[in-house]
Amino acid sequence: MSNEILDLIAEAKEVEEGSVKLGDKLDWDSIAVVTFMAFLSERDISVSADRLNKCETVDDVVTLVAAKSA
Repeated sequence: MSNEILDLIAEAKEVEEGSVKLGDKLDWDSIAVVTFMAFLSERDISVSADRLNKCETVDDVVTLVAAKSA
């Protein structure tokens, strides 16, 4: 699941697939956050923008999404 999340983050940020790694600091803008939320929604996973904005690292996002999809 974490590899899929990493790929979704990369796609939302419009960067090369595989360029987002665990441990990376998040540096996405509000458009990337909304895009990522839409990607999750397509997979029936709901995460608020507020929760995503509180994430500081890629690991935080992976943990959040994993908890929501369990």
